Amino acid sequence: MKMMEDWNVVVIGDGDREKELLENLEEDGEFERSGFRDVVIGNVEDIVEFLEDAEHNKYPYLKRVIPIDDAFFASPENLIDILKKRVEQYIDEIEPGETFGFRVERRGMKEDISSQKVEREVGGYFYDLVEKVHGRKPKVNLKNPDKLIAIEIVGNRCGLSFITREMREKYSVIKVK
Repeated sequence: MKMMEDWNVVVIGDGDREKELLENLEEDGEFERSGFRDVVIGNVEDIVEFLEDAEHNKYPYLKRVIPIDDAFFASPENLIDILKKRVEQYIDEIEPGETFGFRVERRGMKEDISSQKVEREVGGYFYDLVEKVHGRKPKVNLKNPDKLIAIEIVGNRCGLSFITREMREKYSVIKVK
């Protein structure tokens, strides 16, 4: 089976109802199983509209959603290098005085790389980059940052997401572990 290459959302289902979840979602985009239980990846035309629908319980078997800005394939050998390059797109999004945090949710590659290592190396690189480019030390807040960079690893697929506190407050379905 050919894997979806162009995806912009990770959907996590609620308790072994993946088939029903896929049926609920099919009219609003292209979705496929990820190979991991209750995890579906998809491509929707309008992410805001999708989040609004999810927030208003249009999809009864949906537990949470992670919108994806940048999706790509990676291996354990090149993952950190690719992520370091790709997080550079967010360098100007962290305003003076704002806090940021990194979160990695990994499904697969468990024997090859740890989520903590990815967070530490990519987050540290980003911190140093903000300091170098903007001449200021950024503030880190891992509990409730103003800006959150989420990394979703699903097998050999990886997605980056830039999520503001406002987005997390507006859409309770956006939950990053």
